Amino acid sequence: MADLSEMLRLLQKERDRYVLEIGDLEQRLSFVRNQITSLETLISGYCLEDQSIYSQTHLSSLSAPSALLLKGEEKTEELPSNWEPQATQSEKPATTPEEPDISDIPKLANRRKPGTISLLKEFQEYSIQNAILILMRRRPDLHFQLEAIVRDLYGDKLTATQIKATKTSTAKALTTGAQQGLWYRVLNTTNVYTLHHEKGVTARFKST
Repeated sequence: MADLSEMLRLLQKERDRYVLEIGDLEQRLSFVRNQITSLETLISGYCLEDQSIYSQTHLSSLSAPSALLLKGEEKTEELPSNWEPQATQSEKPATTPEEPDISDIPKLANRRKPGTISLLKEFQEYSIQNAILILMRRRPDLHFQLEAIVRDLYGDKLTATQIKATKTSTAKALTTGAQQGLWYRVLNTTNVYTLHHEKGVTARFKST
């Protein structure tokens, strides 16, 4: 009987160990799924920006003289000394985005509390919400994801604890700004916002 009791105890202990492992694996799987969702959202936003940059770069490269490769040797096509690239009908001249008007965005009336995580120098005179508004006015057609906004406002040298704290405060500012009508939440995404309403893309009523 003693042997049976000992065997039963060992089997129960082994079972409990596997139950704990299942719990750990489920938590890990949930974390990984959330990370994948956040990364996919971030990738979709950057893809839109990348496509715009690629289009401008590709078009400008079409007007430049190209190198001719003959018999394995690189030879450059000789052009007249007065040659100048000609723009094609479909090519648009590159333009530098104008700095948006932010004169209506108020600055902080009081200094931040000691110990508060500092924003980048260009945003230090503004609240988090108004700093976000400045970012969105610079790129009014872009979809902004929480992690990208935190990086643009605070830089990329934060500790893990600082990242967690700034994500919380920035997410709160994004929610409040959407409720106030400063920007719109992008549908079917998590923590993604944009400055202008897009039918079928953003929530018509500002809400979380």
